[in-house]
Amino acid sequence: MHKKEMPVPTTERAVKKINLADMYPLMQEVLGNGGSFSLTITGTSMYPFILGGRDQVTLSPVPERLKKKDLPLYRRRDGSFVLHRIVKVEKDGSYTCCGDHHWDLEKGLQHDQMIALATAYVRKGKKLTNRNVWYRMYRTLWIWMLPLRPYFFGLLRRIKNRKILVFRKR
Repeated sequence: MHKKEMPVPTTERAVKKINLADMYPLMQEVLGNGGSFSLTITGTSMYPFILGGRDQVTLSPVPERLKKKDLPLYRRRDGSFVLHRIVKVEKDGSYTCCGDHHWDLEKGLQHDQMIALATAYVRKGKKLTNRNVWYRMYRTLWIWMLPLRPYFFGLLRRIKNRKILVFRKR
C-alpha cells in the first residue's frame, strides 16, 4: 500500500480584499461593543510609518476626546475612509489631520466622522503599540517636521532618481 501524502500546511493566509464601505456595518457593531479588529492597510498616505499592503493596524473604539498625534480612521463627507494623523485639535473641537506622506492639511473634521483609533501596529513584521517609546518619538518628530515635508520628500525623490551629485573622485 502506498502512503498518501498529506499537504504541507503553510503559515500564509488567503487574503481577500474587502471594501471598507462593505465592512462598515460590521466595524460599527464590533467597535460599538468595545471590540477591536486589525486591517492590512492600503495606500501610501501614511508612509514611511505604514506601508500599504505590508503593515497592519489594530483599530479600537474612539475615546470621548482625541488628541494631537492620535491616528484615527475617519470617514470623509464624500464617504471615503482615511487613516491620517491628528496634527492639531482646534479650539472648536474639530480636528486637523494629515497623512505622514502628505503635507496638505485636512481641516474641520468633526468627532462624529471618527470611526476608530489605531492603537497597535504590525510594521515590517514587528508589533508596536502607542506606548512604544520609538513610535512616540517618531510621531512627535514627524508632526514637528510637517512644514519641511515637501522638501524632505523632494530630496528623497532626487536621491532615488540619482539627480544629486555625490562627491566625485579626483
